[in-house]
Amino acid sequence: MQKLNHCILCHASDFRIIHQKDQWQYLRCLNCGLVCLRPRPFPHSLMKNYQDYLPVQPEEISKWEMMMKPVVVKSANLIESWTKTGRGRLLDIGCGYGFFLQEMNSRGWQVEGIEISRQGRRYVQNRWNIHVHSEPLEDLALHERSFDVVTLFYVIEHVLDPLRLLTEVKRVLKSDGLVLLRWPHSTPIVKILGPMSRKLDLYHTPYHLYDFSPKTINKLLVLSGFKEIETMIGGHTRPSRSLGRWASTVFGQLGEILYFLSGGNLLLPGISKTTLAFKASKRDPADSIPSA
Repeated sequence: MQKLNHCILCHASDFRIIHQKDQWQYLRCLNCGLVCLRPRPFPHSLMKNYQDYLPVQPEEISKWEMMMKPVVVKSANLIESWTKTGRGRLLDIGCGYGFFLQEMNSRGWQVEGIEISRQGRRYVQNRWNIHVHSEPLEDLALHERSFDVVTLFYVIEHVLDPLRLLTEVKRVLKSDGLVLLRWPHSTPIVKILGPMSRKLDLYHTPYHLYDFSPKTINKLLVLSGFKEIETMIGGHTRPSRSLGRWASTVFGQLGEILYFLSGGNLLLPGISKTTLAFKASKRDPADSIPSA
């Protein structure tokens, strides 16, 4: 395990423990608010854990597809309304079973994915014959300015060095390229539930290495070289269990309504968010890092 000496966003070294499970602690930076895991796993152990991360049973894969379908469709619509190039080349990092890749492929996009899990890669290639890389983006040495859009669904919270990853995302994006991030926002619920949250394990300990907020995800993207950043609710998942499906639907729709009625100013805490941003060609004073 690796020690955590400073915050990756603001380099402060003052933290407060907000959650603990076994030997794992989640720390909140007292300067910028980023939540991170301590101790940090080594890269080789992360890679080993994710080799068999996805289930292989057909019924579980079907449940996963149903759960993600609303977010997949919503995200595809957002990309097509935001993109400045129309249909183009898209890379989905951590593509899982490839449901989003196939959605964009069916809309006429040229798509490829990255997936560490063997099960995920085999499923995508066998079902849809879509090319999927087996190595992390940082190790692939893909050509600069290769893609119009790069997407990461529930990936950024699993990455040891999200700043390095997003900097590489920027490199492989074309001018005015678009990135879409889908990420959990668990800390507000953990705070509300208190000790009960240990049983629910909302951080999926130790898989979530970070828990971002709209403010910290914005800071991460600015540091990585992105602009015109907007965070929204972006749809909700549809879990297979009735209670989870009810909660996701109610709070997801409530979040969408509040976001719309507030003119995009109110983001309901504790539910997953979608963030979109464009590649910045050069640093613009208007894209300054927000204060903590």
